[in-house]
Amino acid sequence: MIIFLYGEDSFRSLHKLKEIKNKYLQSDKSGSGLSLFDMNEKAKLNDVLSVFGMANLLAPKRLVIVKNIISSGALDDQKKIAEYVKENKNILADLDLVVIFWEVENPKKNNSLFKLLLSKSEIKKQEFAKLEGAKLAGWILKRMKELDEKASISKTALEKLIAFVGSDTNILDSEIQKLISYSDGVMITDKDVELLVKAKIDGNIFSAIDALGANDKKSAMKLLHDNMEKGDDPFYIFSMIVYQFRNMIRIADLVERGMSSEYEISRVTKMHPFVIRKTLAQTRVFTFERLKKIYNKLARFDHAVKTGKVDMRMALDKFVAEL
Repeated sequence: MIIFLYGEDSFRSLHKLKEIKNKYLQSDKSGSGLSLFDMNEKAKLNDVLSVFGMANLLAPKRLVIVKNIISSGALDDQKKIAEYVKENKNILADLDLVVIFWEVENPKKNNSLFKLLLSKSEIKKQEFAKLEGAKLAGWILKRMKELDEKASISKTALEKLIAFVGSDTNILDSEIQKLISYSDGVMITDKDVELLVKAKIDGNIFSAIDALGANDKKSAMKLLHDNMEKGDDPFYIFSMIVYQFRNMIRIADLVERGMSSEYEISRVTKMHPFVIRKTLAQTRVFTFERLKKIYNKLARFDHAVKTGKVDMRMALDKFVAEL
């Protein structure tokens, strides 16, 4: 059996992977039939293929996890995996062998292995796209109940939590756990969110982006380093920058098409009104074309960090320096 997990929301895909893994370990408590190959860590394809065809006497049922074969594996390795899947049809029907291809980001749609994994009806596949609007709110409520059956949150507090944090489920999960622990069974309120949740639209990040718009790289660099010196995680800072530039592109695109009303933009984007007000002011500093180039640059740095080519602190410095 083959399972394909992929998508931009790596937190939820990892959660699903852990769910499958934990269920498997209930029958194989020693984990002797479990294998993990991470192409980011230069796993060898021959080792992967040999495990596919190797019976395990201690664990008749086996679970093989292959991480990032599409995003980080060599094209020749991807071709061999595709050939193996095509030629060994028993791997699709073998219930004693579960192979999970797990991608922590969205693969390119024109990738041949990606297209093959999607095209096979026998392969179970699940995409973890970024959640927005009602789906994101629903996920938060569900996650709260998973962590504590007694947990609850007011509608306005839920809206404020989303406005502060955005759609990053990894950061949301951390903030949800903090709120549940603080509320201790009592409904979470607006004041709780304001007190405990670090707004994603942080003042220093806004100021840094304003400085970049004015081509004042020195000030932008200082503001970002001030955040890190306060103890903010560089990954969190990077995610805030990505989040804000993504919002700017969405809003700038709507403005380019003639939409200027904050209410209309809020209705279309499902963004909180105060996020739109602050972001609209910044879109006037950057041209739409420049915003697209900046966002593409952020995507390249994100990929470089995830594949271990650059440290996140260095990525932040290079982003500012090269802008």
